[in-house]
Amino acid sequence: MSSRFHTSVPRFALAFMLVVLGAGAAAAATFSDTQFVPADWTTTVEVLNLGGTVTPSQVATGGNTGAFRRINNNLASAAGQGFSNTVMGFHAKAGATWNPSTQGAIGSLDYAEDAFRFSGSGVQANGIALRQGGVIFYGPSSVTPSTVGVWQGYSWLGILPTQFDALAAGVQNPDFSATGGLIEFGFFRGNSTSVGGGGGTVSGGIDNWQVTVGLATPTHVTTWGRVKAMYRP
Repeated sequence: MSSRFHTSVPRFALAFMLVVLGAGAAAAATFSDTQFVPADWTTTVEVLNLGGTVTPSQVATGGNTGAFRRINNNLASAAGQGFSNTVMGFHAKAGATWNPSTQGAIGSLDYAEDAFRFSGSGVQANGIALRQGGVIFYGPSSVTPSTVGVWQGYSWLGILPTQFDALAAGVQNPDFSATGGLIEFGFFRGNSTSVGGGGGTVSGGIDNWQVTVGLATPTHVTTWGRVKAMYRP
């Protein structure tokens, strides 16, 4: 059997098999912004209860470095109420899209941003967000810097679809598989009042926004038997 193997499979068969097995290396696409031109961004607001509004703007200087995007989350008052108010702003970058069904299934995402807290303001929840099928999904988050007036870097690596959820009740995850629809990438900023608490404006900044798409690694079922069968007379 071994002699037939050596005589019927050319020397380059081994190299061929190694190439096929190595073809699973993940590709990547990266979307980023350091200038935040208003025309390049759209903002969608989601609220709970009385909610609030979101006011974004570009600031020409003072970023890390250069221009940055300022976000004012304006919370409605919940004074006298038995509930709290929440406002969430999804900021989507024009052209930062990926369609798993046509461009390849996503294995995971990497996300990075720099965040800023203005004097006299509280902190904002911050992190990656995306929209798919009309639903906004919020990813792993932190809060903007506890120290006023400084830029702080944030990063998350290897983000999976199970780490996202929508604002509506019940767990909802995006679909990164090869049957998933178009995904729009961006970031979010969110704030809530306390139960029965007053409203107000919470201001923060973002710079050096970046999302990296890592493609899922294909599973190759290439065996020696398959390679030998390809080269037998």
